Amino acid sequence: MKEALKFWLQTGVDGFQVRDVQNLTNAPSFLAEWQNITKSVSEDRLLIAGTDSSDLQQILSLLEPTKDLLLTSSYLSHSDLTGSHTNLLVTEYLNAFGSRWCSWSVRTAAGSQAGLLTSFVSPQLLRLYQLLLFTLPGTPVFSYGDEIGLEGAGLPGQPMKAPVMPWDESSFPNNSASINISMTVKGQSEDPDSLLFLFRRLSDQRGKERSLVHGDFYNLSSGPDLFSYVRQWDQNERFLVVLNFGDVSQMARLGGSSLPTGTSLPAKVDLLLSTQPGREEGTSLELEHLNLQPHEGLLLHFPYVA
Repeated sequence: MKEALKFWLQTGVDGFQVRDVQNLTNAPSFLAEWQNITKSVSEDRLLIAGTDSSDLQQILSLLEPTKDLLLTSSYLSHSDLTGSHTNLLVTEYLNAFGSRWCSWSVRTAAGSQAGLLTSFVSPQLLRLYQLLLFTLPGTPVFSYGDEIGLEGAGLPGQPMKAPVMPWDESSFPNNSASINISMTVKGQSEDPDSLLFLFRRLSDQRGKERSLVHGDFYNLSSGPDLFSYVRQWDQNERFLVVLNFGDVSQMARLGGSSLPTGTSLPAKVDLLLSTQPGREEGTSLELEHLNLQPHEGLLLHFPYVA
């Protein structure tokens, strides 16, 4: 394995993904050694480990001797996730990791469609999960195709386990008549209401805002179908994320008791983006009367006040 890693690194590959690492004997030791080999070539080379485990203690044991190793797991892959349950899982995960860097993903058991988000998440929640993964502390890990909601079984001629990225209609020359342009990268790139457009917005926002990359995380009390939290870093812009996992509209009655002393939620916040079309970016919203549509997620921001 070490010789294989060295060989491919010398050819210039960007990194590796190793799945089902929980089946290795002495997995933590192997992962630490493989990561050292990868990083010895360049800090930009990447090793991603993958496990189907959803057990927090097993996940922690796999990462014990490594530093900042990205690990995909089934930790968030519960078919009955509610806002309060997600809050509990995320809070326990972050508390267990402490100051260490962590990673977030949603994957299912072996045999699913290449770990695609659509193999676990229902279509109406895809946008919500994109917003969730991009705004939690740590690194979001997606499979190719997640940015457009790729479904292997939903496209003519697509293999189930490794679907091909539909860049445009020419990706399927024998079935072009049955391909909807909105299912391709090209089609979604031209649609401001598409899943791909939202994915790019979130990626860009996370990349340029220190609060979303390095910021502290404070979860807020809200209803059972809601999950809400604040990300803030030093004197930078603050971000408020509110997610409605429910299938009915919800009033967000946010409680800020977990915020540090001297910090409080403002009366009004500005809308950066919604996972659903219809809301105008930049709109000022009163938190006391904040209402979310079914399966809607909001990314809101407000300034630091000394």
